[in-house]
Amino acid sequence: MESVEVAEDDIIEKYGLQQNVSTKPMKITVSMIARRNLPSTSVASSEELVDKLLRLTHVRLDRENIGEIDNLEILGPTTNLYLQQNYIKKIENLDSLMNLRFLVLSGNQIEVIENLMLLENLQFLDLSDNLIKECDEDQLPRSLTILNLSNNPCCNNAGYRLKVIKALAHLKQLDGEMLSYIERREAGHDTSPGESDEGESDDDEADEENKESYHKALDEVLHLSANIIERSQARAMQYKSTHKSNMEKIEEMRSQLRQVMTSPRSKITPR
Repeated sequence: MESVEVAEDDIIEKYGLQQNVSTKPMKITVSMIARRNLPSTSVASSEELVDKLLRLTHVRLDRENIGEIDNLEILGPTTNLYLQQNYIKKIENLDSLMNLRFLVLSGNQIEVIENLMLLENLQFLDLSDNLIKECDEDQLPRSLTILNLSNNPCCNNAGYRLKVIKALAHLKQLDGEMLSYIERREAGHDTSPGESDEGESDDDEADEENKESYHKALDEVLHLSANIIERSQARAMQYKSTHKSNMEKIEEMRSQLRQVMTSPRSKITPR
């Protein structure tokens, strides 16, 4: 039996059959950024790779099993960064992305809001579905117009919504809900003369602009999610096909080994 087990290891190595993939969180690498955001045939040299990375404005690194935010200094004028559905525990190393306006960190393991104040141009921040127990409003960029902290423990704290609105004078939407006139007034923010107690405003053009900006950002996230699901389904089908083929190869080689070992010629004759 031992000989058969050794032989199977040799077969797996010889044919390059797929082993179980490690679930250990990964680091962000240049190759990862390039693989997700550059066409595979667009880079001819290392100098060209650096040049193309420095030109990226939208960087997608979602669902890459990333454990921490790092190695983003290679990026240039990035405005949109997608890091959702990873294993990130700490917000860090974003200070090199001073042009960042759109940041998605939903579906991670973040417990504390921190290291965001240097992002003075940030307007859209999605931290939903994390582990944030306390919302430190002082750590949120004052430039934010859309913030999503839904499905975090902090959302259940008393006075949470009003505190966030007070801290962010430019905020238009929080946790998927547009801010009302009453909320802005209670938070002490200036309200336009045309607004009413019912939260309606005569400045319809401004309201439509805010809604359009939000829906545009939301459509972008939904479009990205649809592409991700499509690619995931394609990879699953490919893996299933490859796995079936690999198992057939292993079974075929096992059968051959059993035939060899049970063959009379394979028996050792005592001297």
